[in-house]
Amino acid sequence: MNLSKKAITFVIGLASLALIGLAVIQVRNLNSSIETNRHIFLQTVDLCSGKIGDLFGKDHHYASLLFDAVKHVNKTGELNDPKLDGQIRELVDNVFREFGLDLSYEYAVYKHTDMETPDGAPIFSFVLGDEGSSLDFQLRDCTNPQDRGHAWSTLTCSKGFDEDEGYHLAVFFPNQETYIFAQSSGALMLSVVFILLLLCCFAYTLIVIQRQKKLSVIKNDFINNLTHEFKTPIASISLATSMLKRKKEEVDERKRANYLDLIENESKRLEGQVDKVLQIAMIDSGNFSLNKKELDVHEIIHRVVASMNLVVNKRKGAIKLMLNAASAKVMADETHLVNIIYNLVDNALKYTVDIPEILITTVDSDQGIEISIKDNGIGIGEEIQKYIFDKFYRAETGNVHNVKGFGLGLSYVKKIIEAHSGKIALQSKLNQGSEFRLYFPFS
Repeated sequence: MNLSKKAITFVIGLASLALIGLAVIQVRNLNSSIETNRHIFLQTVDLCSGKIGDLFGKDHHYASLLFDAVKHVNKTGELNDPKLDGQIRELVDNVFREFGLDLSYEYAVYKHTDMETPDGAPIFSFVLGDEGSSLDFQLRDCTNPQDRGHAWSTLTCSKGFDEDEGYHLAVFFPNQETYIFAQSSGALMLSVVFILLLLCCFAYTLIVIQRQKKLSVIKNDFINNLTHEFKTPIASISLATSMLKRKKEEVDERKRANYLDLIENESKRLEGQVDKVLQIAMIDSGNFSLNKKELDVHEIIHRVVASMNLVVNKRKGAIKLMLNAASAKVMADETHLVNIIYNLVDNALKYTVDIPEILITTVDSDQGIEISIKDNGIGIGEEIQKYIFDKFYRAETGNVHNVKGFGLGLSYVKKIIEAHSGKIALQSKLNQGSEFRLYFPFS
């Protein structure tokens, strides 16, 4: 199934919309979870409030201690009484521990006044607070949780020694929001993990789609090139065969010999193309072995150059040799080594528009020999250099695509060199030629 660019864009847009919708739903669910935990927290605080109020009312010791503390504060002007502070903290801590409420707090004691706010709410005055307390607001109500103020909880409303004087214990939780948020951290982490997994899967799917699209284009291009490369020699062979079928008097011996040479040459051309495809398939499958023996790299280069001279001379070009390596003996497969040099020189000719000037050099390298094949061709842009060793890849810009081929040559070269534990590198710029550097180890 071939997806068009429009279809791929539609699928990506639809999937992106679904992911955004899922993320929005998760955020709403998280906010709902945080709000639920906030209500649970306030309900727990209310339960603690009732318990502390009961304990405070039942034990007159607390009332007596509070009365003494108020007198002490009024007399000295201090904000707290150490003895009361310890008793109240012990009481609050015990109740919090019983209800599983484990977070830091500050407290303050307030009492009723005869004044009211403009809306009729009672006003409370600050009496005393715990050591280091930062409570500095005016308490408005001790009954309605919604009117306590942000993050405030009134734990008890008790009567002191004077029936007209009601004392209130208010507790502020500095880390209330952090504590509430922490209760939802598990759900948050799972949501983030799952969303990230979906994003990774989505990104991977996009990469696969793009690769499949690219492979589809490469496959079609390969089939078109394969058809062209096979069609020409087949047509030539067919034509020559039909001419040979004519009567003897219509075809003299010279023409017959030419037709037979044409059939032979075109058959070899077909065989070479088929071998090229089979070789790369064999290499990919791993079912191939190298028949290594000691070879002279310089002798191989001379042999390839001799076979190419006719074509080079026809284009009024030249192949220059600078074979400076002191040791040119390597352990390699002769057939594959010849093919590597031939492919690179053939590419240098095919991708040179002007008069071809090819320079082949050899130099000694660390435990091996380095071969350089440099041309004055059209060059290769930096943006596609990383793809040229990919199987079937052929550049589709400039004059490169006008040259027919399978896109197997450089892929084959790289795989064979690596099979010899060697390396290949490219240095090229558009309209400034290309240079391939090959390294072969001695053993």
